[in-house]
Amino acid sequence: MNRTASHGLPDAIRERFRREFGGNASRCFFAPGRINLVGAHLDYNGGDVLPMAVDRGLYVAVRLRNDGRIRLRSLAVDRQIDIDGTDVGQRANHEWGWGNYPIGVWQGMRTRIGREDGFEMVVGADLPMASGLSSSAAIEVATAIALDALYGTKLERQQIALLAHRAENGFVGLRCGIMDQFASALAKPGHVLWLHCAGPRFEHVPFDPSACEVLVMDTKKPRHLSRTGFNDRVAQCATAHETLRAHVRDLPHLADYNLADLKAAHGAMDEVLMRRARHVVTEMGRIATGVAALRVGDYQTLGRQLDASHRSTSVDYEVSCDELDVITDAARACDGVFGARLTGAGFGGCAIALCRPLFATAVAEQVGKVFRERFRVEAGFDVLRVGGGAGEI
Repeated sequence: MNRTASHGLPDAIRERFRREFGGNASRCFFAPGRINLVGAHLDYNGGDVLPMAVDRGLYVAVRLRNDGRIRLRSLAVDRQIDIDGTDVGQRANHEWGWGNYPIGVWQGMRTRIGREDGFEMVVGADLPMASGLSSSAAIEVATAIALDALYGTKLERQQIALLAHRAENGFVGLRCGIMDQFASALAKPGHVLWLHCAGPRFEHVPFDPSACEVLVMDTKKPRHLSRTGFNDRVAQCATAHETLRAHVRDLPHLADYNLADLKAAHGAMDEVLMRRARHVVTEMGRIATGVAALRVGDYQTLGRQLDASHRSTSVDYEVSCDELDVITDAARACDGVFGARLTGAGFGGCAIALCRPLFATAVAEQVGKVFRERFRVEAGFDVLRVGGGAGEI
């Protein structure tokens, strides 16, 4: 189990940059991935979330071009992108694959300030791609910070986060909320981010790494959100909100309602919509309880919120899967575990377990055995520390 970041990764990216493009990269930047402690699928419903930026993430080596071309390379993905900026429209091109994320940020920056400069970039990450640790937001934020620095636009971090979010939401077409980009761009060492997505407003809440370890458990089941029910959940929540507005009371967001409101809407919503709304409403309560617990260092209470959150995302929101249910159940059965839940959007990818210090290795061994016997797959395990924010290396 690797507990340290890949410190040689920036050097590897720079070396690849020299081989691909010649000369040296003008600048090198980093943006962290994130785990979400509690607050599943609340961001696009106007609710609160509690993400923690981790000490792993994505690195980019970048240099501007004066010919308008965009050339992208990745240490992990064979597909190379070499296009003219004039070919970039308002929507992603599936042939560009992973490159749509940085291209979407570039397109948003071009729209904002009118710059037509192209750029060349090499990307490398030390967190799993498509696993629920928000690699897509990390590449968006890293690209936004890099272009902001190279263009000299001096955007505020909240503007960086919103620019990155628009790339994923508007350009790539995934109807996600703002959590991932804000968590990456606004991270503060030793804290998690309590993000009120409706504002957006945010607060930093202390998280003591010496009192609680975060064990990330990778099921190795890939998540392909554009081909799953993610956008369906967004649409279902929108329909539930409209139903509550019409039959109960008119509130700005689905997360603003309470259980009494849902009871009053009985008969106006089918069972599926009711369960989606119930998850959102009850998850808001778990967020409030979790934040209060963190403020006093009560990780046992925080862990109970994780357990309840996973049950809700599995039963009411239906974004879990057998692999995530098995790996979290196995973690809860271990000594020294406060709680466990899926992280990210679900449908596969990673889960987290909050562990007492020095218990994570034993937990990983026990959970790994259970998972291997059930699925004949070696799950991945890693202990992540609270990370800092994005910036230049």
